[in-house]
Amino acid sequence: MPYIPLMSNLPGVSVGTWKIEEDELYFLERVKLYQHEWARLAAIVHPQKRLEWLSSRLCLKELIKISDRVLVESLNTQTGKPYLSDHSHFISYTHSTEYSAAIASQLYEVGIDIEYRHRNRNTRTRFLFMNEQELAWYHAQESKELFLMIWSAKETLYKMHGRGYTFKHDIALNLENFSLEQNGKFSALVQKDDVSNSYEVSYHLHPDFILTYCARM
Repeated sequence: MPYIPLMSNLPGVSVGTWKIEEDELYFLERVKLYQHEWARLAAIVHPQKRLEWLSSRLCLKELIKISDRVLVESLNTQTGKPYLSDHSHFISYTHSTEYSAAIASQLYEVGIDIEYRHRNRNTRTRFLFMNEQELAWYHAQESKELFLMIWSAKETLYKMHGRGYTFKHDIALNLENFSLEQNGKFSALVQKDDVSNSYEVSYHLHPDFILTYCARM
């Protein structure tokens, strides 16, 4: 299936998704990989995970029109955040089962996460990543969609900062009076030691997935 652009809620930020229906050869013929990228792909053993990884890279290529004639490699910082070797855009990737997605901006640091809605989830894990206020909001509605939304938003915010932050203690969402719609926003705070950053997390609700993204504006 071809690249699917989404309407971003954030100015200067582009978002796209890909529904994975092709084989690995399809992506290898369309994504130009370089040394570090080949090494990362070689470390992925599971066939489906390889498809997810490759499709997210092709999604980004379509999103910002990366040419095969120019050497642009996707690398990672020491904290795990992806970046482009030419530093033309801030980027982030995500993938979940049948879908992948990418986000890019020339102006702002960005993060993104996608969660496939048809996977079985153990909602008892909520106690591991939700704080007391988030648990109260979740218990008031008790919906699978809200469970996925909270997890996805925290994953997105974690990607904004890189490794070293905990979902439960360092990332807090404000879901007061929150009502899940097809598209929307809610505020969040990432706070640890001398770091304190406020965000607006945008979301998109699709029949197959929940997508969250944000930018440091």
